[in-house]
Amino acid sequence: SNVPEAAPSVVFLLTRGLVPLPLTVMQILTVDLGTDLLPALGLGIEKSEPGIMDLPPRPQDSHLLNRSIVIKAFGLYGLVASIISTCAYFFVNSVHGWPSVSLMSSGTGYAEATTMTLGAIIFCQIAAAMNCRTQISSVFSVGLFSNRRIWLGIIVEIVLLAVLMYTPFLQVVFNTGPLDRVEWFFLFCIPIPLFLLEELRKWIVRKVDSRH
Repeated sequence: SNVPEAAPSVVFLLTRGLVPLPLTVMQILTVDLGTDLLPALGLGIEKSEPGIMDLPPRPQDSHLLNRSIVIKAFGLYGLVASIISTCAYFFVNSVHGWPSVSLMSSGTGYAEATTMTLGAIIFCQIAAAMNCRTQISSVFSVGLFSNRRIWLGIIVEIVLLAVLMYTPFLQVVFNTGPLDRVEWFFLFCIPIPLFLLEELRKWIVRKVDSRH
């Protein structure tokens, strides 16, 4: 989630402020200190995927953060989440008349747009957490709901997002605003294609490996 957190600031700087910050500092802290935590803890207790003992041992000099993980985390998941969350910000602005009117930089509309950006990042996190449960095996093979702690983390981060956007004094602190049904529907749709695409990638990898 570090990439989509940084992307709004990059867009703001590259456009020299023409695009207002799609994500505020307090919302970034919400991701870092709130929504990231519980799904990550859930991943920590995930059982080993089937067939792991059939694999050769890793070299002793291998790194925990290797090239493939960096590419997947920053180049794939991070890039996709950045695009989706940025599109979510412009989506809310389009509902309010953009590009016929300028991008909102204050007021309730701007709060709604930044909340949508935050929500998109959180729902991309949900897909990433589910995808990272296995490297090659299908998540369905280990049980979609077998890791209850991950699902608890997912529920908590959605509830936290709702609390931030519907509690008046927290709206002021975190610059959030309530979303309508269409926007909530958009958010809940985000993890589905991301999860299914990763399942497709894992299936292709398994097919290629079986031929060798």
